[in-house]
Amino acid sequence: MGIIQQQTIKGSAYSYIGVIIGFVNLAILSPLIFTLDQIGLTQVIIAVATILAQLGSLGFSNVTNRLFPYFRDTSAGHKGFLSLAFLITAAGFVISVIILSFYLPTFIENNTEKSILLSEFAYYIPILLGFIILLNLLDGYCKVLFNASIGIFLREVLLRLLNLLLIILFYFKMIDFTQYVSLFVLSQAIPALIIIIYLIAKREFKFRGFSKTLDKNMVKQILSLCGYGIIAGLSGIALTNIDKYMVNNYEGLGNAGIYSISVYFATLILIPARSLGKIAVPVIAEAWKRNDIEEISIVYRKSSINQFVIGLLIVVGIIGNLNNIFRLLPDAYRAGEMVIIYFGIANLINVSTGASQYILGTSSLYRYQTYLMLVLIILVISTNILLIPPLGMTGAAIASLISMFVFTSLTLIILKFRFGLWPFSLQHLLAIVVSIAVWAISLLIPEMKLIPDIMVRSGFIAILFLIATVGFRLSDEAVNIWNQFLRKIRNL
Repeated sequence: MGIIQQQTIKGSAYSYIGVIIGFVNLAILSPLIFTLDQIGLTQVIIAVATILAQLGSLGFSNVTNRLFPYFRDTSAGHKGFLSLAFLITAAGFVISVIILSFYLPTFIENNTEKSILLSEFAYYIPILLGFIILLNLLDGYCKVLFNASIGIFLREVLLRLLNLLLIILFYFKMIDFTQYVSLFVLSQAIPALIIIIYLIAKREFKFRGFSKTLDKNMVKQILSLCGYGIIAGLSGIALTNIDKYMVNNYEGLGNAGIYSISVYFATLILIPARSLGKIAVPVIAEAWKRNDIEEISIVYRKSSINQFVIGLLIVVGIIGNLNNIFRLLPDAYRAGEMVIIYFGIANLINVSTGASQYILGTSSLYRYQTYLMLVLIILVISTNILLIPPLGMTGAAIASLISMFVFTSLTLIILKFRFGLWPFSLQHLLAIVVSIAVWAISLLIPEMKLIPDIMVRSGFIAILFLIATVGFRLSDEAVNIWNQFLRKIRNL
């Protein structure tokens, strides 16, 4: 667990720095500087390009996660793995652009009346698509080389810093909105360029022949993994992107903008899970190669309780400061209050299962994950269609909650009955009780002016939750980190 813990802490630190920058960008500056439609535009084109990128990558990330251990050989340029990755991904990009060229005119026409900005800037989607596909490929490659933190830094920190710079330039009228969108799109290419420079410096950016590695069995596995990976990848981003597109479709760009900002707060819960996933995948894949079920079980249990405890802390912090969130935002954004709550619960359910999706996805039963992803796609789309018309954006959040509950439940059942793996213990139940108690006690704090209230309320919740976590030993890792901190204090 050493490399997982170290990289997860580092990745989470980058992610939370990014959260602060993202909060300034999306929750404070954007509502004051941009119109609701302008905010919705950038969120929707990113969402559409991200969905298409899963098709354009031809599911190769699935190949990277599961089969790279069989290519790993630094002296031989990892047996041409990077060449194979670029070849397949380039083919996928070409295919997706051809498909997009047929669909884009219809997409523009459908949005001409209710989302005029989306029609005007839709032609940026293919460019964004290419940048996202390239970054996904390179980030995945770094991940299996046991350096996931560089991708996290570039995505979570650098891109948000660049966007902050563009927002400031727009605010001071040094650029107009068209130039802002153009530069926003071009900035998405910078992380990929940095990773290429990094890989060259590490002598890992090597293009070698791969034909000697590809026997019939390996080719069969790659094709199978790509096929299932396309579906799994599409479904994986369904929960966080399709809903934005559908809110725009039913409610327009304005409500899509409100929805995106509301979801942003609930997405804070997923940050440690995203960091864990990037680092844990190669470790779990190597353990499957050795058939080391015990190590996988340890990763499963520890990732579950650690993510759940952190997720509960964030949920309590968000709900405790819900009134403060909307004191920060213009009045129109209060329509997203229940979105934060429902989507927050959905994300908490997600993180509570720890590394379950990565364990199933790198196992011999990776096909099952694809089947589950198909269920997720059907659930997300059908529940959004049913719930958005009567309930608006709140319906989209409830749809996400229902979909995530079903998806994670089925994943847990498969891992339990096929491999005997189970992540939950009495610690999880105790963590829920502690969270409810901390939230209830925080309600006793009288309301103050905005900034003091946020600081006092958040600090109180964090300190009380930390004391309870260490006192009740909810997480062994948290206790160990706390003890190490105390030892360093004593040695000063």
